[in-house]
Amino acid sequence: MKSLKLAEKRRSVREYKKKTLSHEHRLYLNDLLGHKPEVVNQTHVEFRFIENGFEKAPQLMGLAGYKGRIIEAPHYYAILGEEDSKECKIAGYVGEWLILNATKENIGTCWIEVTESEKAKEVLGIASQKKILALIAIGYPKSERKLSNIYASAGKGGLSSLTEMGYPNIETHYEKTPVSGRKSIVEFVFTEEWGKTPSLEDLEKLGIHEVLFYMRLAPSYENRQPWQFFVKENSIDLFIEKSDTISEIAQCLDSGVAMFYFEVGMHDIGIAGHWEIMEYDAVKGVPDHYRMVAQYLY
Repeated sequence: MKSLKLAEKRRSVREYKKKTLSHEHRLYLNDLLGHKPEVVNQTHVEFRFIENGFEKAPQLMGLAGYKGRIIEAPHYYAILGEEDSKECKIAGYVGEWLILNATKENIGTCWIEVTESEKAKEVLGIASQKKILALIAIGYPKSERKLSNIYASAGKGGLSSLTEMGYPNIETHYEKTPVSGRKSIVEFVFTEEWGKTPSLEDLEKLGIHEVLFYMRLAPSYENRQPWQFFVKENSIDLFIEKSDTISEIAQCLDSGVAMFYFEVGMHDIGIAGHWEIMEYDAVKGVPDHYRMVAQYLY
């Protein structure tokens, strides 16, 4: 989600107006979190709303930030959970779900990494045994331009799974060439065997070319796009490229974000399925610098 942005369609906001959210928008977000995706019920993940963000921000210096810099915002959401890979993946999934719903209302957001959870909990007044897996800055952006071309370019009368999930329609045009330095849709999928890159025509035959459009837009920490999909007969395995410079929590959050967008795309083309979350550091035939994090069964 970081250089967290959706291929210049949904952007991370790093400067906010000195203005709190309206009563209507607070009710909107509270209602959303009262109807979180079912996947969160499998975990202990929870969201805490932080009221006085601008006051707390200086105290969070050195404890949380984006590339070491705290993002000052009128509010934050603290995402709490157990410190294990499954919890972090679900946190990434549901956190990005919340961000997209906020973007729908032109509410600005930005993922923030937390490096000192216990001290950050003290600053934020959170009494919990759980770890802060991440913060999400939230408020009205200083810039007046629309937050997201995804929503601005929504086509009238179209249908997508994002619409069914509460978002406007999205134009799912795709190209072979990457957008703004991002990978093309054939670069993060293998078929038949690891390392075999399909052609765009191959992906069209498989019916997943539009799904990969969503993945091309999905945000990731430092915009790494670390995911790789391995298409099998009745499943699609999700792998994440390991990093020695990015925290394990941030990598797991990226996994959850990828799961969210891939699932949206699969629903869009009418392929029902579900994710099985797992963690395999070594898979036969796969390079050591990749780990398998989930499997989509359909």
